[in-house]
Amino acid sequence: MKKPIIVLGIGELGSVFARAFLKNNYPVYPVTRQTDINALALKIDPELVLVCTAEADLQTALNDIPVVWKDRVAMMQNELLPRDWEDHHFINPTVISVWFEKKKGIDSKVLISSPAFGPKAQILTDSLALIDIPAHVLVDDDALLFELVLKNLYILTTNIAGMAIELDANVDDLRNHHLQLMRKVSADILALQTALTGKTFDEAQLEQGMIKAFEGDLKHGCMGRSAPARLDRALRLANELNVDTLTLKQIKASV
Repeated sequence: MKKPIIVLGIGELGSVFARAFLKNNYPVYPVTRQTDINALALKIDPELVLVCTAEADLQTALNDIPVVWKDRVAMMQNELLPRDWEDHHFINPTVISVWFEKKKGIDSKVLISSPAFGPKAQILTDSLALIDIPAHVLVDDDALLFELVLKNLYILTTNIAGMAIELDANVDDLRNHHLQLMRKVSADILALQTALTGKTFDEAQLEQGMIKAFEGDLKHGCMGRSAPARLDRALRLANELNVDTLTLKQIKASV
């Protein structure tokens, strides 16, 4: 019998992963705010612990992971970068960049294949395949970092640019009618990602990847409900790291 999988946070995406693991014959133990996670760690030796909390709750969740589970942690949040987990001393964590969304009452919608890297990446990709969600395993840490930056660029650019254009604009509108704005916002976001990672990235390659994701769902709305919080967070980080984000500041001043 396969070892169980802990899913920490059973929201919309957590429920998708839980179903995928069950389909792959893994017992699943959900962890909610009411769960005594340390008591659970005394009873269960899991295959992996997938953290499915919202971005705002991530650090609290990572802090609470028992020491005996630190060698089998996996993460899937948006706006995720190595700096978010490096201080927690996990041993070879697994990370998946999720390119599907799940909203209440609506089935999962896939944009592109979700890349994963780490010792548990194959379990994630194999399980998702069983519920018809494409995912693939990356070759190394550098490939993972590029994919995380690409996802951050997509989310932050579309959300923040969406705040400056018509409320019902979608990504097809953004690339066809607001390309200059899109590129100004993405340039600010990329400067911030560079500062956050200490690495440089191919801007043209990232834009190509973002456009490919656009084509996965051309009607995908730009400005989600998290957009204002994402803009505020980006501006706060830019200020802390002394990164010039003129376009982001202009958008903030205009809304």
